Amino acid sequence: MLVAMKSVVFVSSMFAAVSGAWTSKCSVKYDTAMSDDFYNHSTVSQSDCCDLCASDKRCATAVHSPYGECHLHDLKDSARPHHSRGWMLMSVTPAPPTPTTKNIVQLAQATPDLSTLVTALVAGGLTGTLSGKGPFTVFAPTNEAFAKIETKALNALLKNKAQLDKLLEYHVLAANFRMRELMSVKTVKTLEGETLDVTDPGGVIKVNNAKVLTADVAASNGFVHIIDTVLMTPSGPPLPLKKDIVHVAEGNADLSTLVAALTAGKLVATLEGKGPFTVFAPTNEAFAKIPKDTLTALLGNQKLLDQVLEYHVLSGAFSMRDLMAAKLITTLEKEEVLVRSMGEAIMVNNADVVVADVEATNGVVHVVDKVLVPPKFPLALYPKDIVELSESQPALSTLVQALVAGKLTATLSGKGPYTVFAPTNDAFGKIPAAALQKLLANPTELDKVLEYHVLAGKFSMRDLMAVLSVKTLEGENIKVSGSGKVINVNEAKVLKADVEASNGVVHVIDTVLSLPKDIMV
Repeated sequence: MLVAMKSVVFVSSMFAAVSGAWTSKCSVKYDTAMSDDFYNHSTVSQSDCCDLCASDKRCATAVHSPYGECHLHDLKDSARPHHSRGWMLMSVTPAPPTPTTKNIVQLAQATPDLSTLVTALVAGGLTGTLSGKGPFTVFAPTNEAFAKIETKALNALLKNKAQLDKLLEYHVLAANFRMRELMSVKTVKTLEGETLDVTDPGGVIKVNNAKVLTADVAASNGFVHIIDTVLMTPSGPPLPLKKDIVHVAEGNADLSTLVAALTAGKLVATLEGKGPFTVFAPTNEAFAKIPKDTLTALLGNQKLLDQVLEYHVLSGAFSMRDLMAAKLITTLEKEEVLVRSMGEAIMVNNADVVVADVEATNGVVHVVDKVLVPPKFPLALYPKDIVELSESQPALSTLVQALVAGKLTATLSGKGPYTVFAPTNDAFGKIPAAALQKLLANPTELDKVLEYHVLAGKFSMRDLMAVLSVKTLEGENIKVSGSGKVINVNEAKVLKADVEASNGVVHVIDTVLSLPKDIMV
């Protein structure tokens, strides 16, 4: 056994001399094995078993059996050796790192995922130190690690040199430490003066609460260990971190009803997930506008509640600027919402945006003052007048624009009752663009056209089919014709009849009625 062992070491050394591939050495203890607890095993040669342990950050010792079995043990397993005839215990001595000409700063500059760290080092004036002789050990947070910090807080930190230097120095050790050595000492003192802890709970190596992503990156003046979280100094105030969408909502007292709805609707897990998502978040006051009995019914019906909640969620992270550019966006519920500017307000359907662009780790939140109701939703959440009803339907956005331009919103928001024939966006799209713009710019003619779509009184489609002809606010009559399957108002087809509003009824049509001839050309 001893002779065979020596020949293996000799062959491995010869291989190293020729090719440079032998990277590690192992000191061997015979007739010794670890406990039966091991985290990895394979059938390889003794020299390969040594290399496997050397290349694995978790491995503290390896054992090799007479049958070619290789068991890798971590620090906990390695504390429990026992006698086993013919087994060899190997303690690994890693080879020195491949020489590098880049210092720590140059190495960070050459790594795209450390660009925010480089920005911080420059702002804090620490590049000179970490370009020096050293040696140093640096725990390097990735760009994603810095992105966990609230944007305003991060920008403020980069402008506060004293606070920034203190934070950066807490990531630096005045010595050259591999991760294996840090795991051995467990607690180390930083340049900032305070200590940090190196642990491996569950086999995951951590520095304080930061997970080590890549260890032992060699520089000419030390080592870099890349981590997934910025380390906070124990003595300093913690930097505020971004939260996921659910925790953003939970942290805002004015969104407590939304949180209750998300919980009842089983949407919490989704919005705690990776995403990204964009959420239109109704305030408590928005939910309070819904009659109490109706809200109770909604919260008690998971299917309808999920439909409403998903109508408030977009797949992807969209700032309000992005949404204003897109205008119509499809929600998780599959129906669209309309985002537009109305005077000084930004609206999503008929809801005003109260607060825009609230950042979360998995997307963005825009707070709105009404609950958005999907088209064709079977439950009337709260009474809407004719204008509010139109505003809540993305397919009627051009009509809303016309009502605002023609100053008819006040009338159709009033007591009424009224009957409105509401042309869809596609109906307005049949008008040549230049003619439509000319109409919208002419309030006198526009009001005349709009009033031709309004009746004084509330008339169901059954009522209209009975009278066949009825006088409009404009003074002229319109004709209603057709069978039960296809009903026409003048030349327009009725797409949806009898849409109830608090001050009347709306019938949706596919063509704008009776435009003046001088506007049509």
